[in-house]
Amino acid sequence: MNKFKLPNLLNGFLLALQFFTIIPIRKEIEMNERTVPWMVGSMPLIGFIIGGVTIVFVEITDKVFTISPLITAFLLLISFIIWTGGLHLDGWTDVSDAFFSYQDFDNRHRILKDPRVGAFGVLSIVILLATKAIVLIDISYQFGIEVIWFLWIPVLSRLMISLLLVRMPLAREDGLAYFLRQSVKRSHIAIPFVLSVLLLAVPFAFVQVEWQLMILLMAGWFIYLIGFIRFAKKEFGGITGDLLGACLEGGELWSVILVWCYLSIAMV
Repeated sequence: MNKFKLPNLLNGFLLALQFFTIIPIRKEIEMNERTVPWMVGSMPLIGFIIGGVTIVFVEITDKVFTISPLITAFLLLISFIIWTGGLHLDGWTDVSDAFFSYQDFDNRHRILKDPRVGAFGVLSIVILLATKAIVLIDISYQFGIEVIWFLWIPVLSRLMISLLLVRMPLAREDGLAYFLRQSVKRSHIAIPFVLSVLLLAVPFAFVQVEWQLMILLMAGWFIYLIGFIRFAKKEFGGITGDLLGACLEGGELWSVILVWCYLSIAMV
């Protein structure tokens, strides 16, 4: 079939890099029904690259400078922000401002479109980053960060927003989520799902890892996703680009907390 030709796969991957990372791709790529499904499907691979490069960078930095647990946690935290240019954090702040306005759907969506950040958005991003930093620091000091588990989190987070893009009802007929939805079908859900299964298995081929932790993260994401879908439908009438970013940021914090819980129990 035409949509499975190699150029479409590569172009979709490059589109994903252009849209969801700060990596400069100096190429004009047409967004159509052949490239967009691969763009959406490539998102778990983007997460794998972000996590993999972060792990390598932290390991090399530690060998060169013998960094402290505090610096290790800081590098893990800041790397995800830098890689995406704060794209998903912007969605988190917009959704926070809209939700805590306690207004109707129309006004909430008006707030989502507003480029300004309100008080609730600022407060929510401070709480998000502070909580994630504290948990990472505590993991680093108590257990030492075996950063291989950090590879699973960005893969799972991007798998979930790929699934939302393919299957979740849209809140409005404009914006990035609506534009991408025009080129994807429900059958395309297999692309990110199969890719994620392969990527999650990669660490098992190179190092000894705790499969129980991976299962916990997968189950945790499933529970989180059910709750987020209900939240998005009830409070916004469906999904938008900002809600996808909020889902990713909240889910990654939830994943880090799950890792802390697992290590706290397993290391006793």
